[in-house]
Amino acid sequence: MKKVLVAGSTGYLGRYVVQELKNRGYWVRALVRNPEKINKPGPYFAPSLEHLADEYFIGDATKPETIAAACDGVEVVFSSLGMIKPDFVHSNFDVDYQANMNLLNLALKVKVSKFIYVSVFDAHRMMNIPNIQAHEKFVRELKASKIESTIIRPTGYYSEIGQFVARALRGFTLMVGDGYQRSNPIHGADLAKVCVDAIEGTAKEVEAGGPEVFTYCEMVDLAAEIAQNPPFVLSLPFWLADGLVAVTGIFNRDVHDVALFATTVSRIDTIAPLYGTHRLRDFFMQCKTLPH
Repeated sequence: MKKVLVAGSTGYLGRYVVQELKNRGYWVRALVRNPEKINKPGPYFAPSLEHLADEYFIGDATKPETIAAACDGVEVVFSSLGMIKPDFVHSNFDVDYQANMNLLNLALKVKVSKFIYVSVFDAHRMMNIPNIQAHEKFVRELKASKIESTIIRPTGYYSEIGQFVARALRGFTLMVGDGYQRSNPIHGADLAKVCVDAIEGTAKEVEAGGPEVFTYCEMVDLAAEIAQNPPFVLSLPFWLADGLVAVTGIFNRDVHDVALFATTVSRIDTIAPLYGTHRLRDFFMQCKTLPH
């Protein structure tokens, strides 16, 4: 039975990865920064970790002294550590790069056999964004290290678009550009299967998206249909959105980076190989049951 450390275990994807590993008979140590999150369900229906992992290691990967023994006795490290939204304490490089470097250094020290890391699909087209720069800086370090590794590159998570239904229910949504760019976001459970397959496989990089391709407009329309409330759509032309992003950079770098990501992905198609069985309509139907 292989032993796996899961970093980012209380995040949307991390919870599903712990669940998938247990379903396949792995022994799992979940690295947890905030123990209060163990017995609570995750965002957008991700499972609770309570009674799911074999062991919980309490530590903060940005503070290497707190995770000194986290990799002891494990054969594989999986990391989906990354800053999803600003916490106004850490920078993207603190988490997406340095925290993962701290884990990699420990893994190398105790001779872990494999390291699985989740970055971003088509990162080379988004290198103007600080958090993408941080992800890819770590990717380069990981590839150069003396450890077998796999980079997982998803297009985007269902959890990132669950808010579409909430916006439709509130009667207002924002669109950058014309909304015709296409993407195939993926459900956490489907992506978790891809990640665990990577532990068992030999691929160096795996690009993954969900089984359906949508334009932004089609996602907004689907959310409106399910909410039974067509929202007012405020469409921002790119020149105006870019100007607003530049202004936020003067006042708050963290908010600027999130806004820059939004305007960048609104310009490009992000379609990866299709995986999984979860349909966006079913997910949006679930989202309708959430408090808004």
